[in-house]
Amino acid sequence: MGRLAVLLSFLRTTKNGAKVSDVKVDPGGGANVTAEHFSAPGDDSHPLPDDYVALNGDSGTGRESAIGYLDPTNEPKALPGDKRIYARDENGVLIAEIWLKNTGEGIISNDNGSVTLRADGGVITTTPESTFDAKADGSIKGDNSNGSFELEVNGDFLVNGVTIDTSGNILTAGTLNADDVTADNQDVTLSTHETPSFNAPPTPGT
Repeated sequence: MGRLAVLLSFLRTTKNGAKVSDVKVDPGGGANVTAEHFSAPGDDSHPLPDDYVALNGDSGTGRESAIGYLDPTNEPKALPGDKRIYARDENGVLIAEIWLKNTGEGIISNDNGSVTLRADGGVITTTPESTFDAKADGSIKGDNSNGSFELEVNGDFLVNGVTIDTSGNILTAGTLNADDVTADNQDVTLSTHETPSFNAPPTPGT
């Protein structure tokens, strides 16, 4: 017969060569109980004190198994069809989560940032100081508080107001400064020359 209890402690141990976990619980009335923890293979979760525990009696052994847990503090958010997994600190405060939504979207997040896989395959990453967005159409965009860049679907690259097209041409509304420029396989050196007087031709070599 099953019953509910409150978790007191959770201990990893080895019994007969098997890696198991012992769960000490308070069933509310009577002595505390130590049960064996069971969960799905591949699910390595560590419950916290004060979590609720579902116990199931093991027929013929006089022992009980812990077969399920409930977090009594954090509010569930998953919608029909969703799958949500979260981690808590030692005080039971939620600090990170993975949320697979019924729309096909998947989100990994904590208080400092997130990675979102959109249903169409696009991905957006946020950090405390920047964002990076790779869309399903092939365009990519990134920015922080001081600048931005974007690779457009057609291949043009835009960075802080400068456009570089797929042929390597550069278009800018700002000022282009360079010491040396190569154009049509010819080296062109940008420099200044002295002039002897106003409107007079420059002096070569100066």
